[in-house]
Amino acid sequence: MKALHHVILVALGLLALFGLASCGGDDTPLTFNASLRVVHASPNAPNVDVLVDNKVVLTNVPYSAVSSYLTVTAATHEIKVNATGTSTTVIDVTPTLAKGAAYTVLAVGFLNSIQALIATDDLTAPTSGNAKLRVIHAAPDAGNVDVLVNDKVVLSNVPFQAISQYLTVPAGTYDIKVNATGTSTTAIETSATVASGGIYTAVAIGSVATASTNPLALKILTDL
Repeated sequence: MKALHHVILVALGLLALFGLASCGGDDTPLTFNASLRVVHASPNAPNVDVLVDNKVVLTNVPYSAVSSYLTVTAATHEIKVNATGTSTTVIDVTPTLAKGAAYTVLAVGFLNSIQALIATDDLTAPTSGNAKLRVIHAAPDAGNVDVLVNDKVVLSNVPFQAISQYLTVPAGTYDIKVNATGTSTTAIETSATVASGGIYTAVAIGSVATASTNPLALKILTDL
């Protein structure tokens, strides 16, 4: 009987180790996973399908769309972006995704030079009463920019594809401007409300060249 009890304990330990056992009463698997979301930020690209290891995980994704977080195993994966319904691949990358980490993959640039921009998302909760906010410059022809919060420059001379650190700010509503660097020429202006404990990413998208259809804008993503 003791031997059988020992065998059961060992088996349960192995199941937990390999992510096949459950924890608590909600049957949540103890798997070694990462989280991944996708942003279509290429202003002149068509709708796309997203494939992970050649399996379609998102289909017919339009410009400016943001997926929810997808759960994937922590490993090296091939991520492809195809024109919807075709085998025409415009992005093909193989990032290594770490256990417990979260990532945002953005399709950026014009179609003829489209590429993946991969950001690591810090989902560590901010201190009480505060929120976290970062900025990603994904507008391909906007040039370097300054980012102002309530008319105060918080990020200066930010180039295309830059990913800022998270800034900690008190919860509240803020006026956010994106100006051409060193000038008072405002390309984007919006208001954003951030909640206590919230984590946000502001993505500058759009294009000067496609202003009539996809103008410059600031898209606020809720990371947490």
